[in-house]
Amino acid sequence: MSRIQRVLLAASLSAISLSTLTLAVPTLAAGSGTAAPNEYVVKNGDFLAGIAAKVGVTLPVLLSANKLTAKSLIMPGDKLVLPAGATAPRALPLTAPIAGSLAYTVKSGDFLLGIAALYKVTLADLLTVNKLTVQSLIVPGRSLTMPATAVAPQAAATTSVAPTTVAQAISNLTYTVKAGDFLAAIAATYNVKLPDLLAVNKLTPASLILPGAKLAMPAGAVEPAAAAPVIQSTAGPAAVVVAYAYAQLGKPYRFFTAGPDTFDCSGLTMAAYAQIGIPLIHHSASQATAGTAVDIWGGDSIKAGDLVFMATHGDPTAISHVGIAVDATHWIHAPAPGDVVRLAPIPPKGLLASVRRLVP
Repeated sequence: MSRIQRVLLAASLSAISLSTLTLAVPTLAAGSGTAAPNEYVVKNGDFLAGIAAKVGVTLPVLLSANKLTAKSLIMPGDKLVLPAGATAPRALPLTAPIAGSLAYTVKSGDFLLGIAALYKVTLADLLTVNKLTVQSLIVPGRSLTMPATAVAPQAAATTSVAPTTVAQAISNLTYTVKAGDFLAAIAATYNVKLPDLLAVNKLTPASLILPGAKLAMPAGAVEPAAAAPVIQSTAGPAAVVVAYAYAQLGKPYRFFTAGPDTFDCSGLTMAAYAQIGIPLIHHSASQATAGTAVDIWGGDSIKAGDLVFMATHGDPTAISHVGIAVDATHWIHAPAPGDVVRLAPIPPKGLLASVRRLVP
């Protein structure tokens, strides 16, 4: 081989090598060590259905894009390809509550939820600034610091009397307790807040109510219309699930939360079933594989505690919403951003994708 031929061969090999190196360089986002815009880096505690929910795609689409199955193992640090249509998850702002100048002295019969409602703060903020939990015991005479966002009750401006209890005003309506009743359901039936119902009757969330007992209704209570369907009572584990759902009525919707102060649809159902020891994945489509199917199209009836699923634009393969049935015609669900957990009629069968029964 001549000298000229050797030079040309060496140049060709160098060009091939440089081309190969250029193609092998991955495309990273600005700031080395982070995932590219079309990637998701697995973090500790992540699971596939949860990641799909975070980035706004269905689980099957995420699995297909990464050549995985629902049983595939993912480890922290793994990079997953985000399919078309996915959105990068946004970190929720962490705004820790700070203590304010207001304080409240606990009186006999007080409970944490009622105190929080009195000062118009969330229960979570009240617990945080006082280093308490929902199980903490508060005794008369203890001073509680209020979060900075607290609003002093109007009656507190007089003399040195401690703040008045919630909802002192009583309407002329009363309710006679029936077998199977519970306080949260009674409050929802009369369209009043649970803390208000408790306050006017000098009760706590743990108070026992017996059939035949008469409850006063707070001001603003609305007597149910005679034609309104009566929410059926239930028993057993399903009753625990339904009771938990009732207790969350009015709490705001927030994506990918499961309480205690905010919920999304699958977070509400997950938290409710956790009360009876049944774990669910925080993802509506994944929850649609739990329990056994209820064939409502073949004549089976929806029962209290059943999970009721809706599909995206009527496509039964793209489940996007779930709620908890409280009887054959009503459910409790967390509808959408800007809304709250509410009791509503179950949508028509044409809009439903599935009904699953997790307890007998």
